[in-house]
Amino acid sequence: MNASQKRSWRWSAAGAALLVGAQAAWADCHLSQLEIPVRIVNHRPIATLTLNGTEVPMLLDSGAFFSMLPASTATQLGLPLQNPPRGLVVRGYTGKVEDLRMTRVEKVGFRDSEIADVDFVVGGNELGSGIQGVLGRNFLSMADTEYDLAHGVVRLVFPKGECKATNLADWAGDAPVIVTALESNAREYANEVRVAVRINGVELRALMDTGAPTTSLRLASARRADIKEGDLKQSGWASGIGEGRARSWTGPMASFELGGEKIVDNVVKIDEVDYSRNDMLLGLDYFLSHRIYVSRLQKKVYATWNGGPVFARNASDRADDPRYAARPADVAPDDADALARRGEAAAARGELAKALEDLDRACELAPSSADNFLARARVHLALRQAAKARLDLDQALTLKPDLSEARVTRAALRVSAGQRDGALADLGALDAGLPPSDQMRERLAGLYARLNLAPEALRQWGLWLPAHGTDVRLAGVLNDRCWLRTRLNQDVAQALEDCKAAVDKDGGEALYLDSLGWTYLRLDDARKAVEAFDAAIKLKALPFAHYGRALAEQRLGQADAARSDLEAARRLGKDVDERVRVAGLPVAGDAPMKP
Repeated sequence: MNASQKRSWRWSAAGAALLVGAQAAWADCHLSQLEIPVRIVNHRPIATLTLNGTEVPMLLDSGAFFSMLPASTATQLGLPLQNPPRGLVVRGYTGKVEDLRMTRVEKVGFRDSEIADVDFVVGGNELGSGIQGVLGRNFLSMADTEYDLAHGVVRLVFPKGECKATNLADWAGDAPVIVTALESNAREYANEVRVAVRINGVELRALMDTGAPTTSLRLASARRADIKEGDLKQSGWASGIGEGRARSWTGPMASFELGGEKIVDNVVKIDEVDYSRNDMLLGLDYFLSHRIYVSRLQKKVYATWNGGPVFARNASDRADDPRYAARPADVAPDDADALARRGEAAAARGELAKALEDLDRACELAPSSADNFLARARVHLALRQAAKARLDLDQALTLKPDLSEARVTRAALRVSAGQRDGALADLGALDAGLPPSDQMRERLAGLYARLNLAPEALRQWGLWLPAHGTDVRLAGVLNDRCWLRTRLNQDVAQALEDCKAAVDKDGGEALYLDSLGWTYLRLDDARKAVEAFDAAIKLKALPFAHYGRALAEQRLGQADAARSDLEAARRLGKDVDERVRVAGLPVAGDAPMKP
């Protein structure tokens, strides 16, 4: 790789005036702090609160205007629901939140403090990773906010005295400090952390959003920044707390500037989101690579670089200059909780060796902490060390048998390893211990389906669906339920209804159309099967769709077309015949294909 292709980080001369030295007069400025421990799980910053005495893991989300609970959490906690204020509309990244309600929690506890009668919006998609709610800006903007997520800490900071002219990045030492203004917003957006950035020299507006796992740019804004559509590579779909989803790509970003910081020759995620008022979301990857102080008093953002890649999509071959990095905050070598949080943050940045070092030490110092063993299991899984992950999961469950995330992870490993009895034991324990509407029941259904246990899988989906009627995953669940029934040739008429509903909700997903085609095949409607497979293949050349279309064409007497599709299926997936057989579907024979 030549030098021009390397990812590099530097200070721009034009931005030098925006940098301040770390030394400042503190005699008349005093900062009192409330520290919030945060664990980074699956690229999500999670803080644990108590709602009416029950521990609830919540996404710490600077992009959310208000704190929220999904309907399933409100149901589990028995919270009374009421209609929202007239005219209230909540929009997520890809669409608005449907069936919006409100609730009031009598007691919200955090560490040694308790707040009475706190309102939450109820609705929206569940976010996985055990998250049962969102802690938004109505909480985070009650004071200045310091985000030190590389060390698993967020601090609410209350300045007292003469602080208006003080450099508030008091940790920086001799490192350069990025300083930029908070954008002035309309009243309803007044507490946003919104800043000006430059992409390829074009000024844009960015929302600093801890709830976004990676930094992303709107497609329309990418065009403004002269990122060519011909250079984009499709990378799936983006979604948020609201309905819908958006197509997503990655594309080259020649330069990114914020304050005096300039990053060149990078790759950025680009989403087809049309109505967002922000050009860019500066996501968790940016927060993990910086220590950031948001000053409501001064209407400024201070930040220092932690070293290493700034964005999640940086290449490993980079030219970062560590001289510009702030000295990392000290973590006491005997503080197991701090080491575990730092280890989880390192894992989120892809620094798995560093993560393992911290988590090894955390497990050694706190051998009774089930959460630390679960965190280390995740790192072992990322390193493809399944045996070591199993040992950690076993230990976590010995310490805390009701740690559902550890148990479902172990169940999945057991299913993959063919350990049916052990998997069923874990799934049974989860089924008995989870509330009826718990989001994890979708995962249980998927594991039962992999074991071809239709009644058990259908029961789990039946428990999940009532509280998730507007969830973005609904189409996927309907498709999964259709596919299981179709594979096992059970209640295929009901499978057809599910597949049709999945396609109605998201006709742009080739897998759903593929499932619909196979269901029509089960019902011996070859013409409609061909129509469904045609639509699937138009979106994506799936080996199963070509294979199924070959079977349908064979039934219609179209031998040449059937032979061509079967060849395409085997070319796309060399083991497709065996995969079709294992799925329980009819397998093509060569003899009927011949003229």
